[in-house]
Amino acid sequence: MTGGCGYIGSILVPMLLDRGYEVRVFDKLYFGDESLANVRDRIELIPGDVRRLKPSVLDGIGGVIHLGSLSNDPTADFSPSVNRSINYEGTIKLARACKEQGIARFTFASTCAVYGLHLNSLADEFSPTHAQSAYAKSKLDAELELQMMADDKFCPVCLRQATVYGFSPRMRWDTVVNAFVMNAFRTGKLDVWFGGEAWRPLVHIKDTAKAHICCLEAEPDKVRGQIFNLVYDNYRILELSHQVRKTLAEIGINVEVEVNYDEVDSRSYKISGEKITKLLGFTPSVSVQDSVKEIAEVLKEGKYRDFDHPIYYNMRWMKLLTEIEARLKKTGKVL
Repeated sequence: MTGGCGYIGSILVPMLLDRGYEVRVFDKLYFGDESLANVRDRIELIPGDVRRLKPSVLDGIGGVIHLGSLSNDPTADFSPSVNRSINYEGTIKLARACKEQGIARFTFASTCAVYGLHLNSLADEFSPTHAQSAYAKSKLDAELELQMMADDKFCPVCLRQATVYGFSPRMRWDTVVNAFVMNAFRTGKLDVWFGGEAWRPLVHIKDTAKAHICCLEAEPDKVRGQIFNLVYDNYRILELSHQVRKTLAEIGINVEVEVNYDEVDSRSYKISGEKITKLLGFTPSVSVQDSVKEIAEVLKEGKYRDFDHPIYYNMRWMKLLTEIEARLKKTGKVL
């Protein structure tokens, strides 16, 4: 698994181990490996960059789950060229290496952001795409290439993941549901930007992990070269904030909703997840409400409360690492 130490990978790795798989994680370690501390002695961890992947990393491998990437619009916009080299070129390099070594099973973490602005109906896998960002375009281009590579010996599957929410040992506070709960504890308010008018499809992190396993284990003829939307439900952001507020109130946490109307969010889309249900019998099941309660319980225990630490925010962390890297080039070793 690439990116196995990341937000989704830190949930997916233990799931695979529980199902009896042996797991090799290939990860750049931008965020360290602490999130896998509880299973570290049960996995093989190889630090590395997918852009410089050595074929030997794939020795003895039976299938690949490819999560490793720059994972949202801000990090991609921070360096479009690096985003392209990781999300597109790195993905295709990995896929070609798998094909050369006879590794048939390959799942790819794509994004429903490829639909861009789509409000007239639910976007399904046959709807036109409108990639509005470097991030979405890199994922879409990788999808297209993977589909062209599919044959009777190579079975790539692309999961267009909705915005993921839920607790992970590699926690993120920069996705919408997680951010709402974090701000409830931090300020007693839920901050809603852009008037909250935009629509977003959402899916829980555990459902995301299970979907990759489902595609990995499915009959090849059902998934070869296929694209699947992955979504629990679609939410208008303002309505979502009030659902979160109500759920928090049920567990004794009272917060206010504050709405900012200064700008308009150009990204707004709703997607259908019917295809993966019909073909594979998979339906996401973990609700926003259950996730809010789960995250709140973790915070009540005093964990992950250093909300200002940049490691919980992908863009802040990438900027900090690049600033440190530039400084170390001047200073050399710290001690």
